[in-house]
Amino acid sequence: MPAALEGLRVLDLATPLAEATGRVLADLGAEVIKIEPPGGCASRHAPPFSPDARGEPESLFWRAWGMGKRSVVLDLDAPADRARLVELARGADVLVESFTPGTLGALGLGADALREINPALVYVSVTPFGQTGPHARHRATDLTLAAAGGLLNMQGDGDRPPVPVGFPETVHHGGVQAAADVLMALWGRNRSGRGQHLDTSIQAAVLWSLMYVTDHAAFGQDPPGFGPERAMRTGAMEVLPGLKLPVIERCKDGWVAMALVIGAQGAFGFNACMEYVGERGGLDAELMEIDWTTWIQQIQEGALPLETAIRGVEQFLAHLRTMTKVEIQREAVARKWLVAPVNLAPDLLADPQLAAREFWVEMDGLRVPGPFARLSRTPIAYRAAAPRLGEDQALLDAAPREPAAPTATRLAPRERLFEGLRVADFSWIAAGPLISKDLANLGATVLHVESEKRVDTLRMLPPWKGDPGISNGHTYANMNQSKLNLALDFTTPEGLRVAHRIAEWADVVIENFTPGTAERLGIDYATLRSCNPDLVMLYTCMRGQTGPERAHTGFGLHGAALAGFVGITGWPDRKPQAPWGAYTDFISPRYAQAALLAALYHRDRTGEGQCIDLSQIEASIHFLGPLLLDHQRSGRVLGQAGHDSEWGCPHGVYATAGVERYVAIEARTAEHWRALCAQVPELGTLGGDELARRLGHRAEIDAVLGNWCAALDPFEAAARLRESGVPAYVPLRATDFIADPQLAAREFFVELDHPVLGPMRYDGPVTRFSDTPSRPTHAGGPIGQHTFEVMTRVLGYAPDEVSAIAAAGALS
Repeated sequence: MPAALEGLRVLDLATPLAEATGRVLADLGAEVIKIEPPGGCASRHAPPFSPDARGEPESLFWRAWGMGKRSVVLDLDAPADRARLVELARGADVLVESFTPGTLGALGLGADALREINPALVYVSVTPFGQTGPHARHRATDLTLAAAGGLLNMQGDGDRPPVPVGFPETVHHGGVQAAADVLMALWGRNRSGRGQHLDTSIQAAVLWSLMYVTDHAAFGQDPPGFGPERAMRTGAMEVLPGLKLPVIERCKDGWVAMALVIGAQGAFGFNACMEYVGERGGLDAELMEIDWTTWIQQIQEGALPLETAIRGVEQFLAHLRTMTKVEIQREAVARKWLVAPVNLAPDLLADPQLAAREFWVEMDGLRVPGPFARLSRTPIAYRAAAPRLGEDQALLDAAPREPAAPTATRLAPRERLFEGLRVADFSWIAAGPLISKDLANLGATVLHVESEKRVDTLRMLPPWKGDPGISNGHTYANMNQSKLNLALDFTTPEGLRVAHRIAEWADVVIENFTPGTAERLGIDYATLRSCNPDLVMLYTCMRGQTGPERAHTGFGLHGAALAGFVGITGWPDRKPQAPWGAYTDFISPRYAQAALLAALYHRDRTGEGQCIDLSQIEASIHFLGPLLLDHQRSGRVLGQAGHDSEWGCPHGVYATAGVERYVAIEARTAEHWRALCAQVPELGTLGGDELARRLGHRAEIDAVLGNWCAALDPFEAAARLRESGVPAYVPLRATDFIADPQLAAREFFVELDHPVLGPMRYDGPVTRFSDTPSRPTHAGGPIGQHTFEVMTRVLGYAPDEVSAIAAAGALS
């Protein structure tokens, strides 16, 4: 079978900040040529390291993220080699770079210069803060970008500083998003003949992953527990006064993550938990008489004493402590518990669902994460390990090539990138709607289909304007920008016929129901393909469409636990900490967009539609690829890392003046360290330029920085360090976002109207497209806001037909 991006050439000049961009494009079949300096690209010198077959230290970061690429050595300080790069760019389709803004421009290799010689070139710059703004040239690392993007503030125990995810992976949010955006630009190029410059901000990509935190910012609020009162946080979920439910708890051989009261799924899942424990003698007799489906409501009404409910929860937790992770996972799948084991590297490699789906791929004696998505007509196939330095030098002498030709017969400039693209969005909650949001904001006609009979859980999330309701929530409105909302009940015959008519109209269908639901409803790929053979359909769910655990019920918390993120996050002397929010729900949409646009690129060239099966867990595991290689090579099992890191020292979050205010600081390079010592001279005797020596003085370095930061204003301290060349940032709160100078300068937040909320701020794009910028039109509105418009103007029904369908109860 052909690869989706067969025939595309990508020049990859990225640093570790954006190594993921080229890897995603290589996975999808593009020829990705890594342009490296004589000593090798920076990713070859990034940890973790392990001896290779010759006993030489090998970067497992490069081994993971360099897969499928080719290697050419060019010294860009030498005019002759710059000229060779220009010749390569003349025939390339895409160029990826992540240097400090202005670096390549000063060498004559900037976007304007290379697009002048190759107007078809898509030139993507992935940088910490974007190409413009007061912080554009500031140094940054994974830790400080987690701070700048607001993620860091949302994690950790209240009595200690915030903690990052325990393995550096934050930058990949920007890298994978950039890959998806490249493919969006190529879709436009197929119709206009012109490339463009894409400017991706990793800070903005991190903000995009915060669930409802930016929504609180729109109201000038911090989410409860994440402002000055942060010290009161315990890691438990306070459902009612006096009732705090655990999120992470012990089991017999480790930890489990749980969400016991999220919507109807939580109610039924917890009742199933209590029935199971009761059947095995784990509950007092009186507790077995309680209907645990409605226990919260019973407490509120006074029918269930709070003390009795707490005793039931304690007995449930006591029983979990007698079960292994494997036993808990088996029952969670079978009984739809919202409980998941906290997997570590060995658990992932032994996971039965991943084994059943043949996820792992053998590459040079090690198992690597397999395809991030399964495309039915253009499957991802791993052809080569990461290349040796200069392995493909002969490419410099190959015959000149031309960029891939556009597919449209009549080329014309485009005001809206996706004008003419038709998308049926049958998805709900977060992971699905986020995929189509960018498409809508870039001009696609997106029909978001939902029903009043099963209200989207996303509508139940705070914050609301006024009392909680289903039409006045900012979170739903934010994730469904620019879409047309159609109320439709698939379970009625009339509603199903409308769904099939939508499929005839659409280029793309997106759904994220539990596997089997689409088939039961009659909106599965096989059925819809009979209506529209050219359709591209994307299924996205937690565990994939096949395998023994395909129907596993869960949210992003459970995905983060199963994918390995929870187990590495938190302090070594305490229970693990879940990364903020539905973490895998914010990794997987970026991969889903890439897969979807690759399928559309293939359809442009062949006319073929196809089906895509994306497991949110499988896609997310790629962020931890080097960690898994390290376990196989060294036997190390990374647990909760706290602030420890082998990438930099210092690598910490230090308390400053003010209530619960901190500054995140990391020195990776000798240059970072020298700049830090210039600001804090007391550090001068502690380790020196070599990272290994500094790691030996880590506690002393932390003590000095702790004392230095304690009396300083956090924003002044961070600015002072950044301006001297040290990666540093305040872990931003929601109430800091609007005033953040960089976000403000790039006008990240946009004002949109809403029929209930009125004009308010909403999230803007991660990537700026030079020629076809994102232009959101409105916030996502009430259920059925555009039903009549969609039925008549989009789908072509006559008004009397719409009335008849409504009378049958289908438009609700």
